[in-house]
Amino acid sequence: MNSPLPRAVIAGLLSLCGPALAVPDEVQPTVEIPVIPAVPAADIPESPMGGVGLQRIRFDREFDSPVMLATLPQGNGEQVIAMQRGEFCAVKLDGSGEWRSFLDFRKRMEGIYLFEEGVHGIAFHPEFEKNRLFYLSYTQNDPRRTVISEMRASDGDKPVALPETERILLEIHQPLADHWGGHLLFGPDGYLYLALGDGGLRNDPYRLAQNPWVLHGKVLRLDVNTRTGNLPYGIPKDNPFAEDQMVRSEIYALGFRNPWGLSFDSQTGHLWLADVGQDLWEEINLVKKGANYGWSDRDGPDAAVFHPTPLIPDTATTQPVHAYTRMRGEGLCIVGGHLYRGEQMPALQGMYLFADWGYGTLWALELDTQGERAVRRHVLHRRDEGSKLNPTLVTADVDGEPVILSQEGALYRVEYIEEIAQE
Repeated sequence: MNSPLPRAVIAGLLSLCGPALAVPDEVQPTVEIPVIPAVPAADIPESPMGGVGLQRIRFDREFDSPVMLATLPQGNGEQVIAMQRGEFCAVKLDGSGEWRSFLDFRKRMEGIYLFEEGVHGIAFHPEFEKNRLFYLSYTQNDPRRTVISEMRASDGDKPVALPETERILLEIHQPLADHWGGHLLFGPDGYLYLALGDGGLRNDPYRLAQNPWVLHGKVLRLDVNTRTGNLPYGIPKDNPFAEDQMVRSEIYALGFRNPWGLSFDSQTGHLWLADVGQDLWEEINLVKKGANYGWSDRDGPDAAVFHPTPLIPDTATTQPVHAYTRMRGEGLCIVGGHLYRGEQMPALQGMYLFADWGYGTLWALELDTQGERAVRRHVLHRRDEGSKLNPTLVTADVDGEPVILSQEGALYRVEYIEEIAQE
């Protein structure tokens, strides 16, 4: 376990926010923190897992600021990389280096340049082979907003996006310039899930994450195959607040700051989500229907000192499965994350893989027999001095083997070192 950081260093880190998930310090308000908390004891042990390393996947280009990797559901092995500044490429991660353009959205992204602005996600409809539909999450300005849209792709075994078919499903106006989240994917139930941040900046100043009548700081669940009233999407009848007039019916779960890395476990169907913290904590959540994960009444596993009174009295909250802290020098900004269910690395079976953008560390979180509580953290990789590795997503290839997207434009496999040495 790393030794605790000096208090002066801790104080300097308290203003940082996250991976492709923050705005520069100079535009953030200064907040006085009267007392730096004592360094908490580790809640679970940590140990290195030997024999594991990263291998860069070879391409004749870089994929600048990749934010998501989604599988084209055609069975030909292609996956689409979404890049923050508007480029989407279909690639094969089989070592062939094959890539082709899927969608060029860079014109749409002109003038979108702040650290968190841009493309945030792509998800293909479960019936894509029949209906050719896919979904995008991205930001726009004037007014500043998150856009969720539907688009069609061409027929054939090498589909490309058809931008003229875009249909806007949802626009969420953003009060400030960061904490937008934006990852989206389809669940095993066929519904579209979307993770949204609190809208920024520090301390969730408008208390949006706990406000049940706004969509900020929430995980949403939408039925893209139906329509409810005049909405361009449907509300699943079993959404937890579908019949509650006091809560937006799109909400599946709430209380998130800046969620990044939304994934379903292919075996259990559990929904996992990493949430980027503010000053002290980075956390991993097992997201359940109707649950409240605390922000900004809570910060990680603790009560938030900046909001001593809950927005809504007597609110029950759910603790994270695991949280690590900047006070021990463990990292700065968490990046999710998925449960490993591949075949090539049996030692990782059933573990949650995640990383830290700021430190370039990759971990595997060992869970209890129920698969819901952390019992040990294994270090798979620590960034070498001089390395450009800044993970933006821990995901998987078409076979379920782990892939790391990195902000500098590279993709990496997680492999046994013996295999890497043979290449």
